[in-house]
Amino acid sequence: MDRDAPIPRPYDENSQGSALLYPVYAYIGIPGADSYEVEVTSRYPENPDDFRPSRYRVYAGTTTLTDLYDPSPRKGTYYWRVRGLDREGHPIGIWSLPQKRHLDDSAWTTGVFGDSISHGGGRLSFSPADRAYSYESYLSFPVVNLSQSGDTSAMMVDRFDRDVVPFHLRTLLIMGGTNSLRAGIPAEEVIQDLETLERKCYAHGITPVFLTLPPINPASIEKAFREPTDDHWQESFRKVNDFIRSRKHIDTAGPFKDMDVMPASLAVDGLHGDWQAKKEMADVINEAWKNGTW
Repeated sequence: MDRDAPIPRPYDENSQGSALLYPVYAYIGIPGADSYEVEVTSRYPENPDDFRPSRYRVYAGTTTLTDLYDPSPRKGTYYWRVRGLDREGHPIGIWSLPQKRHLDDSAWTTGVFGDSISHGGGRLSFSPADRAYSYESYLSFPVVNLSQSGDTSAMMVDRFDRDVVPFHLRTLLIMGGTNSLRAGIPAEEVIQDLETLERKCYAHGITPVFLTLPPINPASIEKAFREPTDDHWQESFRKVNDFIRSRKHIDTAGPFKDMDVMPASLAVDGLHGDWQAKKEMADVINEAWKNGTW
């Protein structure tokens, strides 16, 4: 039957790049909705054809957009669904059919750890739910994505024990520091954070492989997000990338080495590479992975 409800975007947990520790729930909206509420449940909801919350609710968030970033890590089996809300916050219609998600923390040997560049998304309107804008989707080997949008290098250090250690990985691809450096955090502090991550990896039997930071475009960032960029970002990026190149690393900044800033043709918002840039980064990773050159 027709449902008076938003429609969740298709999801295949077996597709490359789909394993996100911090999920993004994406859906097609409905006419008349002023906002949307997403509900996450620990079991299949007991009231699939209703508009009321489930007794199994573990999280709920509202947004005016057609995707919602979960602020918490999700492992094991869980479900999510979405309903429309009117201007006063009253339900419109009923919940969408629940979509099942599953993430096994014992099924992976390689992970990716970073901020939104690694979490996925690009071109303003596309989130990590759109696989084309995640470089992980182009990798030739399976990875679990432990990245979280908005992270600084210090935030990555803070959540390492909680978000990385339980997966018992052999290898961790690490890209971090872009948000710190563009906000004016000194390169030396970012390098200290990366050194801490390196020590933590080795302490837990994980081989850390750093990824160099692609350039950004302050003018595009200002236009897209109304956020300023530190005037000395290029020198800071150079220092951090020089450090990374002194460690086990893959040069994901290599394809952009002749660019002073990231051109709008490759990253319209100046920060998150669009699909072409993400594929170029993945090509470099795949080549290094195949040859063991890091």
